[in-house]
Amino acid sequence: MIEQVKGTQNISGNESLKYLYIQKLFLNRFKNYGYEYLQTPLLESKELFDKSIGESSEIVTKQMYELTDKGGRDLVLRPEGTSSIVRYHAEFNKDMTSKYSYFGSMFRYENPQKNRYREFNQAGVEIVGVIDNYSDFQIINDSLNFIKELIPETKLKINTIGSIADRKKYIKVLYNYFLNNKDQLSKESEEKLENNTLRILDSNNPDDEQVIKKAPKINEFINTDSKNSFTSLLQILGSSNIEFEIDESLVRGLDYYNDLTFEFITSENVVVGGGGRYDNLAEILSLGKFNGVGVAFGVERIMNNISVPDNFTKYYLLGTDINKITKYSKELDKHNISYSKPPRLSKENSQFKEAKNQNVLYLINTNEDTIKNLITNEVEKFSIEVILEHK
Repeated sequence: MIEQVKGTQNISGNESLKYLYIQKLFLNRFKNYGYEYLQTPLLESKELFDKSIGESSEIVTKQMYELTDKGGRDLVLRPEGTSSIVRYHAEFNKDMTSKYSYFGSMFRYENPQKNRYREFNQAGVEIVGVIDNYSDFQIINDSLNFIKELIPETKLKINTIGSIADRKKYIKVLYNYFLNNKDQLSKESEEKLENNTLRILDSNNPDDEQVIKKAPKINEFINTDSKNSFTSLLQILGSSNIEFEIDESLVRGLDYYNDLTFEFITSENVVVGGGGRYDNLAEILSLGKFNGVGVAFGVERIMNNISVPDNFTKYYLLGTDINKITKYSKELDKHNISYSKPPRLSKENSQFKEAKNQNVLYLINTNEDTIKNLITNEVEKFSIEVILEHK
């Protein structure tokens, strides 16, 4: 038997209802906020992520799905969305400031576990070009409105990591600190010490808790301009009644981030999204000189933290006579009324059970020429006028 590939998933049943609900809400919400939907290719040049994420990062060294095509080109399945958006912007909208949204699969070869797959889905938004504190505010505000509609108790954690130069100084100090306390690190964090020191701060391993708590804080190394910019953003958030928690241990593990960093965290301490500024990414990629700020949400993480949404199909069309059920179908189609129908003309009881399982509100019975409210059990003679009243 051919088995499913390890670390992948089939999104079906109730999970598919959650997935489609999140996708629809995300696409509609950010379209209304003025973000242009952009679908970038699953296949990208390996160089794009070597440069952007950093050649020494764990994603590049261990997790990318790499292949060489028949033309000898080194390609990867995209491991994240921001670099692809910046590549697109440089190629097609370089002299503009644009707002983008995206939704789709990413790929990383890592140990499969809850909330973590080798093929997973991200929903993200980016503002790229000439940006300012209002751009940062937009990303945070718009994202918070979206995620709170799905998970109302979500909290915003925020920090500044200063310039890339500031971070490099900090990493040197942090490296020496962890090196001197190596015996207190978990095995997983010890492996990150040489090439990905910052990511140790993200550890959820209880063995690392105390050593991380006593680690030097990045705010000691941040330049004045970055501090002032961060203070200004906090004032804007405060005046907009947006609650936040400053977390000085909050850093982004990808090399291209600078200054603003933030995460959205549930009451169960699950990080469902995060982002920040990346003002030097275009230069790192030799694509020009423009700035960016963005956020990415883990769709599977959101799915695991919401209940199954109500089915939005109001009507189920039941019938065992092909001529009658076809006649009704055409009448409903003509009036643009959405409805569910059986996959085949099975017994009436089977169709009724299927309608109940789909949580529809009304059952249109073509055998009896009636429409029944499945909540109140009220039955009326069918007419298209009755349906139009329900709309």
